[in-house]
Amino acid sequence: MSKPSTALLLTGGGARAAYQVGVLKAIAELYPRQAGIPFPILCGTSAGALNATALACYASHFQLGVRKLEWVWRSCETHHIFRFQPGQLLRRLLFEGSAGLISATPNPAFHLFSQEPLKRLLDQLINYDRIDEQLLYGNLEALAITASDYRSGLSTTFFQGRPNRHAWQRARRRGIPTLITTEHLLASSALPFVFAPQRIDDHDFGDGSIQQLSPLSPAIHLGAEHILAITLDARHDMGSAPHAITSSQIASHLLNTVFSDTLNSDLERLARINATLAQMAPRERERLNLRLIEPCVLGPSQDLDQLALPHLPHLPRHLRRLLRVLGVKGDEPSTLASFLMFVPEYCQNLIQLGYQDTRDKQSSIRHFLDLAPSPRR
Repeated sequence: MSKPSTALLLTGGGARAAYQVGVLKAIAELYPRQAGIPFPILCGTSAGALNATALACYASHFQLGVRKLEWVWRSCETHHIFRFQPGQLLRRLLFEGSAGLISATPNPAFHLFSQEPLKRLLDQLINYDRIDEQLLYGNLEALAITASDYRSGLSTTFFQGRPNRHAWQRARRRGIPTLITTEHLLASSALPFVFAPQRIDDHDFGDGSIQQLSPLSPAIHLGAEHILAITLDARHDMGSAPHAITSSQIASHLLNTVFSDTLNSDLERLARINATLAQMAPRERERLNLRLIEPCVLGPSQDLDQLALPHLPHLPRHLRRLLRVLGVKGDEPSTLASFLMFVPEYCQNLIQLGYQDTRDKQSSIRHFLDLAPSPRR
């Protein structure tokens, strides 16, 4: 097992989070079969929160945890994750639209899909008692799940950790110790207008990527000195097409901004801070309780939106119709489509891509994880 200061950061991105499983599969092969997880600090947001929690349950057996995670993603289908609610949309348009003008009671937040299938899946697959066991036996230092608090406007990290991990409060963000449950995972992945807000302790929470201005912050507060981040940046240039921009293209732009831009900015800020700290004597850094943070970022070598395009016909008919209304015609990539692409063939392609991308960077990953170089054949 690596030093307690090594963290794994898993970002959000809907179905694209299957890519993270391929990366983890390749990393797991670098360790002995019975080895524990090399990332004692696990931080996840949105879909990445689901992967991080599943790994936390098997912190004592890294390869087993990755295999179980891979099995789930390889067989994942749309109806396992969400249920489209066209009736709610119709009701809101036909009945509540006019009634709302004279009603003193505000309408609840609108959402297109129900997370009930995902709730059943998580309750079935995740044994949350195992997280406490992994913490008790020292196989895990902390698990952190980030969500957005609609009431306070704070990026809120719920974390379950060993006794030496404490709460924090900073500008626009905070960390709260708690026992992680399905409700925290649903809150972290509740993208606005896609899924309903999740109520926790009289506060309403949504997708953790929305207000997460400093994605590296939870890992650092929990003691990380080395952070491996797996990003799902699927950015592509929409070009200067002559036709008017579609709702799908705007949604893609927003999703890429939410899930990628803040991490990239935080990494740039970390590089500047590291450069400054490197000029200080180690004793002075220790006196001021400052430390260098070593990052390692892994991401897809191909456009994940482009990879999703051939699988569009495999989505349920009602979902394809909704995407068509939003401008997804099937003739150009769409982040919105790839976000909702819970199709086994697509997820399997992402796992394979993540695996191959990581194998291609094996030497640098071995160096980051302080592993001996692989023997030459």
